[in-house]
Amino acid sequence: MLNALLLTVIVGLFFLIGILIPIIFKNKKQLLLITTALTLIIMLYLALFDLLPEIIEHIENWNNGIICFIMMIIGCLTLKTLDIFIPEHHHDHHEKNDNQEEHNNHLFHIGLITAISLMIHNLLEGISIYITGISDFKIGLIMALTVGLHNLPLGIEVSASLNSKKNKISKFIILMLLIISSSLGALSLYLLNTELNTELNTILEGILLSLTIGMILYIALFELFLEVKQNLNQKETKIGLFLGFLFSLLLFFM
Repeated sequence: MLNALLLTVIVGLFFLIGILIPIIFKNKKQLLLITTALTLIIMLYLALFDLLPEIIEHIENWNNGIICFIMMIIGCLTLKTLDIFIPEHHHDHHEKNDNQEEHNNHLFHIGLITAISLMIHNLLEGISIYITGISDFKIGLIMALTVGLHNLPLGIEVSASLNSKKNKISKFIILMLLIISSSLGALSLYLLNTELNTELNTILEGILLSLTIGMILYIALFELFLEVKQNLNQKETKIGLFLGFLFSLLLFFM
């Protein structure tokens, strides 16, 4: 059980590597353009080719399907509600050439809601990796590495966005929670001494996955896409889109 628990630490290490890259990268503007475009593609891949198939597996009847669809909507609305409570959030600052502070607020906003949705996602991933690792450590290791590869560009994006603000304490707390989120999911089962054949209730897991995909689609379509669209003429954005497609193909064939 302890070895399976340690697998989730690997997932957190990929996040840590991604978080450290923006700290040592000199040209923050170029990095943000690349990672925003890259993360848009990775987010869409994660939602459509990773989470959605998992949700479909949990839909045993029409009632479950309707519940999952409703929870996707709730996931979107949850982040839309956060938009209301996180001030100074606008998408038109580039076009109006408004002050840098407003732009930084927008970047911090994207980083924050992305981190929140990824924490929920990683809690579930951590549980899945832990259960798989108990059954077959090798398969659990491959699963942890695959999830870690997802997390590398996402960690870069979150870290680069949060670096736009000078509040180091709040940034540190958010990033630490993100790094340990996978382990927290697994640790909850470990402390409860959950047996090998015990899994989350099917409909409950489907609900949580549906909430997550709703949040991720909201970030991809209503946050990252608008940023990419406004900077589509920049070569860094084109590089990010290309790397995103390349990275997604790698994940698809793993």
